[in-house]
Amino acid sequence: MATLLYAEVYLICIIIVWLCLYWVTRRSSGSASERWLHITLVGFLVSFISNLLFTIFNGGRLIPGLLYPLSYFFKTVYHLALCFGVYAWCGYADTECRGKLFVNRRMQLLTGIPLLGMAALIISNLWTHRMFVIDEGEAYMRSGLFQLEMGLLVAFTLAFSIKLILRRQNETDPVKRSHMLLVASFPLCLLIAWALTFIGEGLPIICVTITIELLCLFMGTSTQQISMDKLTQVNNRQNLLGFLDYKLLNHDEKIFLLMMDLDYFKTINDTYGHLEGDDALIRAAQALKYACGSFKRRPYIARYGGDEFIVVIESTKAEAEALIARICETLSELNDQASRPYTLAFSIGVGEYHPGMNANDLIEAADHALYEIKRARPPRPR
Repeated sequence: MATLLYAEVYLICIIIVWLCLYWVTRRSSGSASERWLHITLVGFLVSFISNLLFTIFNGGRLIPGLLYPLSYFFKTVYHLALCFGVYAWCGYADTECRGKLFVNRRMQLLTGIPLLGMAALIISNLWTHRMFVIDEGEAYMRSGLFQLEMGLLVAFTLAFSIKLILRRQNETDPVKRSHMLLVASFPLCLLIAWALTFIGEGLPIICVTITIELLCLFMGTSTQQISMDKLTQVNNRQNLLGFLDYKLLNHDEKIFLLMMDLDYFKTINDTYGHLEGDDALIRAAQALKYACGSFKRRPYIARYGGDEFIVVIESTKAEAEALIARICETLSELNDQASRPYTLAFSIGVGEYHPGMNANDLIEAADHALYEIKRARPPRPR
């Protein structure tokens, strides 16, 4: 009965994680953080399946002649996949706070050295039995190195969690801030699971706590996706209005709203087609992301509609002007890299918040400034 209950709990966790993986795969935007979330779900799914198979073969006494080697095989894969899932979560956490540790294979390998060492110890357990042992009665018992494994996993994730919490202080979007805090709670999940393992060997505690955390992460990313523009992967208009309502009531410095559109964008669409126009919008959004990423307190970016984008920065006027210069410079650099037969450029109008203004007032002020700039620009090239 205990074996059946244990297997049922694992099966439920596997179904939940698989469903999360299915929907993450279907809606994937190709972003680095979503790729790492996908890998995280795969790692833990393999871990859970391995432990389920161990429970079925060991508890059900299936294939008696191969029971002993299969039990060790499934448990070894379980521990290896657990470490891999934790490593992938670290990649997800690092990309969520726009870190640089998982941007190339060399850095990924260097970052994963502690877990590679643990993986070697897990494999060596097939001979040493210092992490876990399966006795003559086919009973599974954890050994001393299991505590080292859990301690390392907690410490490893805690380092990235602290980094995420620190980076969260400079995040302006309340939706993003909430999600970053949720992601940062993962070490606490592991710590609780580790502490509860001392209650007994027969409780599927680790898989339950990790599944709950993964489900929360999936729901958090889903909430973020709802607020994102699918093409450019910046915030959409609905999220922008909610952000402005929040920010106008919660700010310490001056607020500047930059409204911009792409010069002669209709000509690009008419001449080169809408697919090329979409590519131009994506490149423009990338320029905004790169430019805003260089500021300690990250400005808020949104697509307002069509080829119109809005950036909100809480800072001094000098910093707002520096941001405008950085946006133009970055877009120029991306133009050179893209080697397209046209040049992208922004016209940018600036609105400054004054007491008594609401979100629409601030947008209208920036829109009026943008209109004046566009009216003064040269006629459209023939």
